[in-house]
Amino acid sequence: MEEVHMKHFKTFSKPWWQFWLTVLLLGVFFAWINSLTVSTDLERNGVAFKTWHPYVWEFSSLMVLFCLYFAVYVLTLKAPLMHRDWPKNLAIHLLASLLFSVVHVVFMVWLRQVVYALMGAQYDFGQWGVEFWYEYRKDVVTYFVFVLILTAYMHYLHRKSPPPVVDKPIQIKNKQGVFYLQPTDVLTVESGGNYVYFHTEERVLSMRGTMAEVEASLSQYEFLRVHRSYIVNLAHRLALQKKAAESTELVMKNGKVVPVSKKYRPALIAALEQHSLPAVD
Repeated sequence: MEEVHMKHFKTFSKPWWQFWLTVLLLGVFFAWINSLTVSTDLERNGVAFKTWHPYVWEFSSLMVLFCLYFAVYVLTLKAPLMHRDWPKNLAIHLLASLLFSVVHVVFMVWLRQVVYALMGAQYDFGQWGVEFWYEYRKDVVTYFVFVLILTAYMHYLHRKSPPPVVDKPIQIKNKQGVFYLQPTDVLTVESGGNYVYFHTEERVLSMRGTMAEVEASLSQYEFLRVHRSYIVNLAHRLALQKKAAESTELVMKNGKVVPVSKKYRPALIAALEQHSLPAVD
């Protein structure tokens, strides 16, 4: 599951807003059922209470729990249980469950006190030491049930997602033979006479052809034409900088500096914004 986390899981993407809506609706349903159950138990035992009391107790707890679930979601992404480091991650979640319960109880009690005050009454939580550990026994179960539900849902999304597309190697033919390069290994493609030159960290391979032909063949990858004589792999870019008022350069991760012509600069800037590249110096 290590590669799954952070890949699919934007909190409010389509599958996730459905998930959160389901969690909220189920929470409202169970809070309502619990309110009815508590009311029945209190009546059966002859305990005096106002009709609205159980609803305040249950729904104040639900409101705080639902907000805390988002924090549990983020922590589960960072410390997944289905991971080779699961013992360490489990310890992290055990500590987090304690903080989860403290925040839950404090804000739950505060909400109840506010509602009671508005209704002209006073809410008494009881002895904090005794009541907190009573609440923690319930909260730790709630916490890990939610973590397990999250883990199962993430696994479901991972299984449902299409397999990653594997880039086909680039075929280069010249007098020395036929060579294959992975697109991710190519830093730049440069022209020279009737030839184009594919630059990697280790070598340079030449092939007879034009930049227009190469540009068309690499359009499916993260390559972009930045100059009449240069095509760059955006995955290897580092920063865009101005050398002069009308001169711009693209600095690659290996330190190579590629000139950017005025014609291709707008398209390059638009592409780099999508890759969160540092602003032009």
